Amino acid sequence: MVATRIRRFGDACLRKRARETSVEAPETRVVLDTLWEILAADGGVGLAAPQIDVNQWLVVIRDPGRPEGQQRLDLVNPVIQKTFGELEPFEEGCLSFPGLFTDITRPKGVVLTYQTPDQGTEILQLRDSDLLARIILHEVDHLDGVLFIDHLSPLGRWLVGPKLLWIMARRLIGR
Repeated sequence: MVATRIRRFGDACLRKRARETSVEAPETRVVLDTLWEILAADGGVGLAAPQIDVNQWLVVIRDPGRPEGQQRLDLVNPVIQKTFGELEPFEEGCLSFPGLFTDITRPKGVVLTYQTPDQGTEILQLRDSDLLARIILHEVDHLDGVLFIDHLSPLGRWLVGPKLLWIMARRLIGR
C-alpha cells in the first residue's frame, strides 16, 4: 500500500536516506504513478518518494521546459554526476513545507544519470542548466534525507524558524 499524502516537515521519514530500487519491479510504476497523481493534485513541480514515506530512490518532475502533455519525467535511481556553473540564489518552496518560500543558492547546472520504466535498465543522462536543474537538485536532495532548509545559513534558518514551527504544529494537529 502506497501512502497518498505528502509528509510535512518534522516527519522522520523526510530525514531517511532512500534506497535504490529496481526499475523493472511492478511496484516501481505504482509508486511513480502515485507520486505523479499527488504532484498533480498539489500543484508542485517535483516530488520524491520519501515525501510520501516510501523509502525508494524515485522522483517525478513536471518539466516546465516541455510542451503540455509531455512534461512528466520519471527518475528511477537518479544520481547527480556533477554540477556546473555559478552558484545562483532562487526562491524555492517544497510541498513538505506548505507556505514556506525562501532563497536557496545552488549551482546553475546539473548532469544526472537515471533510469525510467519506459527504457528498462538502460542508464540515461540528462544535462540542464535551467529551472529543471534546480528542481532535480532539490528532489534528489530528498532521496538523501536533505531538505531545502539545510542549504540556509544559520541566520536564514533563524529567520524561517517561526514558519517552521507553524508547519510542525499544523502537522501535529493533522492539518
